[in-house]
Amino acid sequence: MRCNLHITLAIMIGLVGSLSAMASFGSTAPHAATNDYLPDDAAVRDAIVSSPDVMAAEARRDATHARAVGIRAGTSETVVRAIGQGRSVRDPSQRFPEGQIAVERPLRLWGKADADARLADATAETGDLAMMDARHESSRTILTLWFAVMRAAQARLAAQNNARAADELVAMTTRRIELGDAARLDGELAASDRARTQASLATAVAAEQAALAALRGRFPGLGEPRPLAQISLPPVPPEPPEALRKDYIQGSHEYRLAMAQEAQALRIATRADLERKPDPTVGMFVTIERGGAERIVGVSVAMPLGGEHRRATATAAAADALAAARNRLATERKLGAEFDVQYRSLLGKRSTAQAQAEAANLQRAASDRATRAYRAGESGLAELLAVRRSLADALLAERLARVDALEADSRLNLDLHRMWDLDD
Repeated sequence: MRCNLHITLAIMIGLVGSLSAMASFGSTAPHAATNDYLPDDAAVRDAIVSSPDVMAAEARRDATHARAVGIRAGTSETVVRAIGQGRSVRDPSQRFPEGQIAVERPLRLWGKADADARLADATAETGDLAMMDARHESSRTILTLWFAVMRAAQARLAAQNNARAADELVAMTTRRIELGDAARLDGELAASDRARTQASLATAVAAEQAALAALRGRFPGLGEPRPLAQISLPPVPPEPPEALRKDYIQGSHEYRLAMAQEAQALRIATRADLERKPDPTVGMFVTIERGGAERIVGVSVAMPLGGEHRRATATAAAADALAAARNRLATERKLGAEFDVQYRSLLGKRSTAQAQAEAANLQRAASDRATRAYRAGESGLAELLAVRRSLADALLAERLARVDALEADSRLNLDLHRMWDLDD
């Protein structure tokens, strides 16, 4: 009997060691580098530059620049006009070939050329900012997919640890049954627990593969997260929230694009108001009459008479400029609220991760006590299994809480342009 007791104690000590390995992730020891969990900057740049969404935005940027060149040049074009005609005289009966050649060109007066130049600059700026915003949105997508893989990997690692511990418990229980220290019901309970952990592991593996497929499908050259045994939380940005909020808004591509669109709308309104003053079309012409017997050289001036259409166009452009100003204000408020949500979410997720770590430590202590009680014969296997499941849930919750906090921290730094800044 003493021999059986020694064997049982040895097996239980091995089980406790396995449970301690499961709990090792919950420690707060820092890893080698604070950004080990993020992809390499060069790989991110390559992935963003080769993204179809970004390449489409670059093509739209090029189109916008071409339109800006056209705006700067203006729509005035030289017109060559040729007229051929015949003159018939009855008395005496004669026919004369005649014709006219004229060269005409509209003029841009009233400061319209300068207004077009300023409008061209504003148009080009909106194209640049729209492309930068597309790059930033791709960075956000990378971050979301990357942390989805990390989250799935942590769940898979937890499931592997649970399955390994369940295998050891089955081996221990089988040995105890053979020695007569445990009932067959304990063996059935241990086998059932192992089947449950195997099913959870299969589900976690499938979820991780799906997350990897989504990441590789969108950004095939980015790679995948490195396995991390320990993850420490980075410090909260030291600046006061008000300063961070200001940087968040003013550095946002969305806000800068809204400002550029407001400036563009104002330039368009200015140009439309100038258009209420019509431009003359000036030309020179040469007319040949009576078969060349008479030649006429002259200058022509044509002036359109502005009407209700020009006034309505100017009024509409002014309203569009006002709408763009209101849109810029709405964007500023939206980004301010977005920062508030992100900052408070970061603080909350950090607190959650710390609370989950404390809960895991308490659950680990409870598991140790339950193990000692089972070893001493003071409790049954069912009680130990229940405590172990609670410990496994606590450790998984701690893993996921840490990943959530890391994602919130990375997202805030990304939107503050303190990482992956590709504005070049």
